[in-house]
Amino acid sequence: MNSNYKCFIDIRFSGGDIQFDVSSDTQLFSFKSGIGFVAIPHFFSTLSSLYKGEISEAKLDCHGNFDYYIFSLDGTNLVIEHISHYPDGKFKYQFTLKEYIEAIDTEFQKYLQQLEKEGILPLKTQEFAHPLGDDVLNAFYDFSSLLNR
Repeated sequence: MNSNYKCFIDIRFSGGDIQFDVSSDTQLFSFKSGIGFVAIPHFFSTLSSLYKGEISEAKLDCHGNFDYYIFSLDGTNLVIEHISHYPDGKFKYQFTLKEYIEAIDTEFQKYLQQLEKEGILPLKTQEFAHPLGDDVLNAFYDFSSLLNR
């Protein structure tokens, strides 16, 4: 990855809240949601569909509050609008789509490797609604395979 984009991932196993931060030299966007086992696959699927040109816009809800995000394409750029429930709560971000995806892919791979070192992954048993259950990991592997085609 030759990008200046950086990524940070936080997944809370108790409760399932998630946060994916991607920053450039000029901006920081945080995708936050509850119900990680639903939000993470939807996040990866949306980015994959945008990258493959199957869609040009998608709405992602923040489970746990009334915020939502609109992800859209402008050429090779990913435009993200965060619509917040706070007054004057409309925020706009723009990233190069491929570099955004690469930043997330690289950091999620590192995150999973760290959890394997700590003995957290693979899960001993598949718990319903675990934010890193098989459905979530399969969604990530499908997403990650985009960059290796």
